[in-house]
Amino acid sequence: MHLITCYNTANISGVLAMSSFKKHYGLSTMSKSALADWQGWITSILILGSFGGALISAPFTDRLGRKISLGIWTAIFALSAILMAVNPGGSSGRVQFLVGRFLSGFGSGAASVVGTGYIAEIAPKAIRGGLTATYNANTMLSVGLAYWINFGSLEHIEASRNAQWQMPMGVQALPGVILLVGLFFIPESPRWLMSRGRLEEAQQLLEILRGLPVDHDFVRREYEDIKSGVEQENAVHAGLKGVLSEIMTKSIRKRLLMVMIIQVGFQFSGAILTSIGLTHPTTNFLFSGIYGCVKFVAVVVYCLYFIDRFGRRAGLFGGTVLIIGSLIYLTVYLAVAHPSANSTTGAAGWIAVVSIYIFALGYAVSWGTIPWIINAEVFPQKVRSTCMSFCIAWQYLVNFALSRAQPNMAIAMHSWGPFLLFACATTVAAIYAYFAYPETKGVSMEHMEELFAMSWYKIGRASLGISNAQNTAQARDVEDKLVEADLENKDASVRKENV
Repeated sequence: MHLITCYNTANISGVLAMSSFKKHYGLSTMSKSALADWQGWITSILILGSFGGALISAPFTDRLGRKISLGIWTAIFALSAILMAVNPGGSSGRVQFLVGRFLSGFGSGAASVVGTGYIAEIAPKAIRGGLTATYNANTMLSVGLAYWINFGSLEHIEASRNAQWQMPMGVQALPGVILLVGLFFIPESPRWLMSRGRLEEAQQLLEILRGLPVDHDFVRREYEDIKSGVEQENAVHAGLKGVLSEIMTKSIRKRLLMVMIIQVGFQFSGAILTSIGLTHPTTNFLFSGIYGCVKFVAVVVYCLYFIDRFGRRAGLFGGTVLIIGSLIYLTVYLAVAHPSANSTTGAAGWIAVVSIYIFALGYAVSWGTIPWIINAEVFPQKVRSTCMSFCIAWQYLVNFALSRAQPNMAIAMHSWGPFLLFACATTVAAIYAYFAYPETKGVSMEHMEELFAMSWYKIGRASLGISNAQNTAQARDVEDKLVEADLENKDASVRKENV
């Protein structure tokens, strides 16, 4: 479902640039300021809807279950695609399009919260990290798909036909329909069943999901862990007062604030390539498509091969260096060269294009991935779902503000101003993260409590020692077990007297 959310966010910039879309909605008759204002709303109202959906999804999910909730939010999303694609145009059509965008964000935002929680609840512990990586890869994949679908529409559908913009808007209903059909074939969450007192069903479902008999040690331990967690949550969630009381403890409050600051992100629209001198629509969408592919490949390679080897902080700060360097070059280039629609793209312009791709690489391995991981790793189980929902809603709210302001920023701050602003914001965020963001690789929840009992500016550096110590201890445990297993094997080449 997150793939749908990010597809919506990415494809609108390309659709807004299509001449068929401008003609259908009468955008050419609007003043420059009115057009910028409407474009700001059409981009940001999706995120505003996602914010609302993320906030209200929890009570529905807890009452109705994961499957039924996903079905409701997906149906709303599919309806929104119809409202946007089948549209009369003109001023009334613009209102309908805004409503469709809001409902699209509302449905996908609510479903993204339910979906991530559902994955965490049904997946074995050993592959939860891999599934988190898949979740982040979907983010980048959806951005790439949006750009390539826009490129295909521009290349193969005449500009005089409304189908040129209707196809990118309508095709987003397809994943929703696939998900609705797929809901008939996936199980309910064992955790939710247990929270409703349906213990026997939960136990049977665990047996099916793990492919092991119900009396197997692995299934029995997982069953007891889930049961213990549900009992803790029931004790905490006795009422709103209990939830707030738990969250407002010093340790949890500090974590919540840290995650909220880390998740203050930024994004770019398809207009970036135009601002550096690539003004032909086909060229714009082609390079945007490559941009999406770079981000997708980078996040997949990083999550599969590097994040668990080098830790979270290494990727965050390494990617930040690439981001800041790229943004500084773009700022200087735009301020000095002043590229326009009538200028040709020279060597400096092509270096600017490369800078965009370097930015994509840096973003994919840092701010595009790490905030989602830390959101799932720092909160204790008893308040994790509540804190995660709040942080995801907060992220949507920040994105709404940035998306709403971006068109007007480009007018008020010149073409280079937003790049400089984002470079400064990234620098400030990185400085804060250096002191306050813990290395969570291999850190247990008990040690997490230890870290967040410290002053905020000591957490980052202190976590490195704890992470290294725990990972070394874990490696020794694995090595000892391998040696023991080898010694017990009668055909082993290693003998006890040689160990």
